[in-house]
Parts: sequence; structure tokens; C-alpha cells
Amino acid sequence: MKITTVIVDDEPLARQRICGLLNEITEIEIVEQCRNGKEAIEVIHSLKPDLVFLDIQMPGIDGFGVLDQLEKLPVVIFVTAYDQYAMQAFDYHAIDYLLKPYKDARFYEALSYAIKQIQLQNLSGIHQKLESLRSVKRDEPIVFQGLNFEIKHQGITSIISSNQIDWINAGGNYVELHCKNKMHLYRSTISTLEFDLQKNGFIRIHRSILIRKSAIKRVSYLNSNNQYRFTLQDGEKLLSARSYKERVVEFLELNSQLLS
Repeated sequence: MKITTVIVDDEPLARQRICGLLNEITEIEIVEQCRNGKEAIEVIHSLKPDLVFLDIQMPGIDGFGVLDQLEKLPVVIFVTAYDQYAMQAFDYHAIDYLLKPYKDARFYEALSYAIKQIQLQNLSGIHQKLESLRSVKRDEPIVFQGLNFEIKHQGITSIISSNQIDWINAGGNYVELHCKNKMHLYRSTISTLEFDLQKNGFIRIHRSILIRKSAIKRVSYLNSNNQYRFTLQDGEKLLSARSYKERVVEFLELNSQLLS
């Protein structure tokens, strides 16, 4: 099955170069090209591509603004001439970040990784897993083994299990691991951790926030701005982003008792 792809860049030559490189790859089908953020939002909403090559600096709505308007995020490779956006790009769940001018080999390296991630998502049968979870009885809780995080502080090393973490917040080159009454810094990005943590009972509700599902006390829908407020067992309140609404809705379909 072809990987449907959209190219978004306000520079015609930049779009032309990406097209030329992608035309060499049989797995890729270019379904549309967009000149600005407004076009990109409409096209991505309509076509729901697997992969998007997205420029950051564009007139009007920039690349980050595009993603903020999407309910379901495709796999994204940012392509830009400015390196100062790199950390912010990965907070938006970008697979890679190509800095113009880039070499063909660097482009194909990013593309290869994106293709593998898309194929992995397809093979994992996400929708089948959701259906099977719906059939699990409520009195049969899912037990997660948890991941271990090695925390070093003032020469002392300690091990923190993901089962001890209530929520995680992105903070530059580090993430904040929020446990009961204590916060630990861990050198990583939230996008790097997301895949393994989702398999261990976490949900991403914002480009900067992961929550352990069993730490959630209730969820409230804020109709005025199309967001959800998550209240944790310790009283902490966290807001979802509009672009993560679809995965929040899927979570609530399986955990309707949390909705207030």
C-alpha cells in the first residue's frame, strides 16, 4: 500500500526538489502540494495523508500553526532553513527535522525512518487493538510492567519506574517526570519516550504532556475551546491540545466512567 504524502512549502523550488527526490521512491504517492499553511490545513483535513513534509516559516499560518489546527497528526518531517526551531519541532511529535540546504543522503535518511514508523504503525494494528480492548471486561485491569528511568542527581543514581510517574512534561532538552510530591529531570525528548510509554499505560494529550492513565481521576470537556481538562488523583489539572482530541476521544470511549 502506498504511503500518501503531502508537501507544504511556500517556495516552489523547495517543493520541486522534494517532489524530485520522492519520485524515486516506489512506496510514496504524492497526493498534494500546498503553498501555505491555510491550504495545508484544508488538504490534510480532507486527504488525511500518512506523511507530511512541512516548512515552518511561511506567510500567515506557520508550520506549527498548521499542526495546532489538526485533530489527528500525520507523520511529520519538518523542512526549514532555520535551526532555532529544532527542539520545538520535536515537541510537535516530528519524526525528523531537515535543515536547508540538505544533501540527498540526509533527505533519504529521514524518509527511510518515516516509512519504517508508518509501516510499524500499520503492522501494529492500532484499530484492532482498540477493538479488542473494548471487549475486555472492566473488572480485568491491564497490568503494565513499566519502564525504568535512571536518574542522576548530585552524584547519586536512582531508578524511577514509569509506574511511579503521574505525568510527564516536556522542558527543552529534558523532560520533567512528575511523581507524587517530587519532580525529576531526565535527559530526553517527549517524542522519543512516547512510543514505549504508550505501551506502558500512558496517553499523550498535548505535544508537551504525557499522562499515566491510572493516575487520572476524571476528565471534563471544555466546550468553549474544544479541549479536555484532566484531573489527576493528586488534584493536578492538565489541559489537552485540540490537535490531540481524537486520541483523547478514543481513550474516553474505553474509559467513559472518567468523563464528568
